[in-house]
Amino acid sequence: MKNLRQILSSPYHQEDWISFLKELFAHNSGTGVILQKPQRIELPKSEKVREAYELGSYETTEGRLIGIYQVNISEDMLLYRNKVGLRQLMKNIYKYNVDGVLVVFVQEKKWRLSYISEIIKEVDEKGKIIKEITNEKRFTYLLGEGEKIKTATDRLQLLVGKELSLEDFKNAFAVEALNNDFFDRYKDIYEDFVQHITGVRYEKKGNKYIENKKHQPHPNFDGYKDYKDYPMPHPDSETKLFKNREFQNLFRGNEKAVRDFVKRMMGRIVFLYFIQKKGWLAVPKGKNWGEGNYNYLYQLYKETPREDQPYFYEKYLVPLFFECFTDKKSESEINEFRFPYLNGGLFDKTQDQHFDKVNLPYSIFTELFDTFKSYNFTVYEDAPNEHTVAVDPEMLGHIFENLLEDNKDKGAFYTPKEIVHYMCKESLKISLLSKIVPDNNQSEKAKDVITKIIEHQPLNEDEKSYVKEKGNIITTSLENVKICDPAIGSGAFPMGLLQEIYYIKITLQQLGITTEQTDAQIKKHIIEQNIYGVDIDAGAVDIARLRFWLSLVVDEQLPQPLPNLDFKIMQGNSLLESYQGVDLSHIGEDDEVLMDEQMSFDFGDSYKTAKQLAVFSKINKEQIQKLMNEYFATTENKKVKLKEINNIIEGKIHTQIYLEKEKVSSLTKEFFKKFGLKSEQDLKGKIDLGSISEKGKEYKKYLANKKRLAELDIIEGELLSFQTKIERPYFLWHLYFKEVFDKGGFDIVIGNPPYVSTKGISEEDKPLLEYEFNFSDDLYNHFFFKGYQILSNKGVLSFITSKTFWTTQTKRNLRDLLLSQRLEYIFDTGNPFESAMVDTCITSFSKIKPENNTLLFLDGSKDLEKPLRYEVTQNVFIDTQNSVIFKPTEYNMKIHSLYGKKVKELYERWWDKISASKNITKYSKELEAYRQSLQPGDIALLGCLTEGGQGLATANNGKYIAVRKSTKWAKNILESRPKKLLEVVKRYKTSVKVANEEEAKDYLATLSEERIATLFDELKETFGRDIFGQGYIYRLIEDDEMADVETLTQDEKDNGIEPTKKFYVPYDKGDKDGNRWYLETPFAIAWSKENVGFLKSNSGKKGEGMPVVRNPQYYFKEGFCWTNVLNPQARLLKTN
Repeated sequence: MKNLRQILSSPYHQEDWISFLKELFAHNSGTGVILQKPQRIELPKSEKVREAYELGSYETTEGRLIGIYQVNISEDMLLYRNKVGLRQLMKNIYKYNVDGVLVVFVQEKKWRLSYISEIIKEVDEKGKIIKEITNEKRFTYLLGEGEKIKTATDRLQLLVGKELSLEDFKNAFAVEALNNDFFDRYKDIYEDFVQHITGVRYEKKGNKYIENKKHQPHPNFDGYKDYKDYPMPHPDSETKLFKNREFQNLFRGNEKAVRDFVKRMMGRIVFLYFIQKKGWLAVPKGKNWGEGNYNYLYQLYKETPREDQPYFYEKYLVPLFFECFTDKKSESEINEFRFPYLNGGLFDKTQDQHFDKVNLPYSIFTELFDTFKSYNFTVYEDAPNEHTVAVDPEMLGHIFENLLEDNKDKGAFYTPKEIVHYMCKESLKISLLSKIVPDNNQSEKAKDVITKIIEHQPLNEDEKSYVKEKGNIITTSLENVKICDPAIGSGAFPMGLLQEIYYIKITLQQLGITTEQTDAQIKKHIIEQNIYGVDIDAGAVDIARLRFWLSLVVDEQLPQPLPNLDFKIMQGNSLLESYQGVDLSHIGEDDEVLMDEQMSFDFGDSYKTAKQLAVFSKINKEQIQKLMNEYFATTENKKVKLKEINNIIEGKIHTQIYLEKEKVSSLTKEFFKKFGLKSEQDLKGKIDLGSISEKGKEYKKYLANKKRLAELDIIEGELLSFQTKIERPYFLWHLYFKEVFDKGGFDIVIGNPPYVSTKGISEEDKPLLEYEFNFSDDLYNHFFFKGYQILSNKGVLSFITSKTFWTTQTKRNLRDLLLSQRLEYIFDTGNPFESAMVDTCITSFSKIKPENNTLLFLDGSKDLEKPLRYEVTQNVFIDTQNSVIFKPTEYNMKIHSLYGKKVKELYERWWDKISASKNITKYSKELEAYRQSLQPGDIALLGCLTEGGQGLATANNGKYIAVRKSTKWAKNILESRPKKLLEVVKRYKTSVKVANEEEAKDYLATLSEERIATLFDELKETFGRDIFGQGYIYRLIEDDEMADVETLTQDEKDNGIEPTKKFYVPYDKGDKDGNRWYLETPFAIAWSKENVGFLKSNSGKKGEGMPVVRNPQYYFKEGFCWTNVLNPQARLLKTN
């Protein structure tokens, strides 16, 4: 009998596979039944399926049944293209109810082993099926000749001789473990390359990447681990010793440039592994495409002569990257070996032209190629319910969004596949329905049919007829839909929509509604006509383009030049269409129209000249769109066309700056005219005589305009220089995507905007955001407004973001925006990200007035796959105070119906009178009269009842307040304490001896929490109350140190708890931003007799460190923290 490795790496033989199955279940007490003779299954006639067999079954340890089958399919059947047909086929094969399926799909020399799980969703206590599902999940190994089978062999071998559960089967096919393993090894190799050049390695500490200096930059060739200069001949000289200066000379000491270079180099190698899978590398003379060397890259590395190994990148990879795939001659049949011409793009040398001779150790390449050799690569991107246990193009996105430490600063996180596909499907469904039923009277039939098509479910005859009836509308809608991700990252969302549109077009073809096209033609058309994206990170743009190229390569039978995506997926700051106060949003508009309508007054005598310049720019503007469209498919003279485009853009910039200068210049001329001035000398004379005051508004305005004119010269130079750079700090939406805005904007805006809070935005960027949006806030807030701006009427926007906007005061503007549009759904997704410390939600709205809209609210915070579903009218949120958003549970809706409108009315009546302590004093008589009029059961605002001012202020939070270790706040304290300690040690003479943050962290790790608190108390007492920063909290306590508030006596509540008992009680220290509406407080106060005695006896006394105790009648009451929501001065001690 063949061993398992031999079976999996050979063409499929039924006898060999059955022998393995018998071995697999041999020691399982008769729970596995393998039929002596496979039973043929009668199937409906099909060109795609030749025959199917039942091979046996297996009963798991839970008593669940796994069916075992074999299906022989025709050579031309594409499994990934026939999801509906495959699902229907498997239903015909199941002869009895099964909980899972182990099935072999045989296709010539290749075969697939799939495990299909979750065929039955629910069973009762006796195991009886209650409800079946059709959304089963399929996990697949690619097997047979030329496939890497190490993972499959190892995983299946673990099952032999074991009592198996459903979980065992699922684990044997788990793709997550493979992805994580590949990512970890890839990341280590990436860091090895970066460290070699820079001497620096980024290593993860907790949830952050920390830069660690490992050594000075140097060659570090094989065998030289002591990091000394390596004396060897320089590549250009036999006598000159090579001393590494490339970090400074080639990369100018820029670590980011090194990281980007390594990322591009490794990305190219990965891309070639996918191309290699097609059999397109080193195709021998006389052989066809597809018959190339499937192991070419590994052999190229392995067969490198020893003397060339130190120069492997320079002598082998550089020619391969920048000559083979960018030269049409590489495809010539006269060559001994052929390589595909791929038309530059990823292999464009522009960014890396200075790095040919960068010195990279052969030992790291050894690690890289040995790693890649052990994995299977597939060019197919999986759907959420389709998992190939192999490295696929989506992994490139995962690598990008999780690998680079600077992405964490940008707030970029990899979006789980399930969420991507849900958002893509729902957005496309909403968009299509708006076209099919434009009056918004969405019929159930339209919704059902479109849903079935998008979910790849079979249609009945009536539904097929409906699709044919609406065929023209559906086809036209798909042809014209414009999709944009303004924070495209690695391209997950546009790639998801590409796949969804592709599958719908396949369905339309199969129904005879559209003419037959190849898969590559369909996808190329979608990329050219439908997909757009922008990202601030050029590296993200590289990866996104790479994934789209791969999506085309997978379906080509013969190599084709890849399209140029330079003007489809672009680098830029999506949020800014201005630069240094110069508005660039009109740069793509009809300048002549702008002049006539807006600027003739501003320019005065210069209007005629400016208008002539604008007309010239208009001619170029029409030409630029034509050039960008042509550039997509250009294979020759690309640089010439690109230069033409850039020349026109430069002309547009010149025009814009000229108009800006003339506008400012006309204002300075007006100033001179008003005061009868002919020169600066005249101006100086009038200032000396006192006719013009240097403190006057008009003179100050003149100086500002004069300064602005000088700035505009600098700005013009910077704008022109950006045309030749890889990254730009703005994006010209209305120029680059002019064809979209000429038709009203994008139909679908979708994405996962960066998770950067206001604190993470630089001081330089805040005024730029304020100029663009009239406010500065968390970036995701700005992305909602930008998304709304670029969205067409009736277009749909879908973002996954932090859900802090539900209640936060500073996000009221965002809630007002969302509630002014038709909300389609809100999906509370909890925290689906591996590393992001943020709770998220998906928000989707259409750019239509709501008109008594009812939206879907999904709560997946506990179970993302089975969210709780609610329907709620949009007015519920509009009628709530501050228009807050909340989960419309039965309990919450009862509260809303009782208090929602009443509280809002009370706000409108009383807020101005209680919004500050001075107002409470001012309106004290009116408030007192109101209090006297209240009856038991009446609803009132707390601010109307309390004494104005702070409720409880300890004046020394560090001493009295602690944070529970079980809460998220504790993490912030653990991270900040070493920094705070180090700052004090550096500033004062202390007994603590630590030199850096790492030492401070290690030192604190040796101390108990009690000792740490005592140390910080002593340092404060010695050097001052605010040495760690005003109000800094450093105490951490366990949950079991908390007192049981329910059992406290009234005396303990009033006067404190004995120190021999647990004396910490829940406390809310307030929130000046009003961000917590209802939240279990992470804080606790030491409510000991000693502390309470001090607080009460010193309340209100003058001097530093004196506390305030006010409104004690509200202490120990359950309720909300109403800081800055009801009364900015109120504090409420809470018991929950």
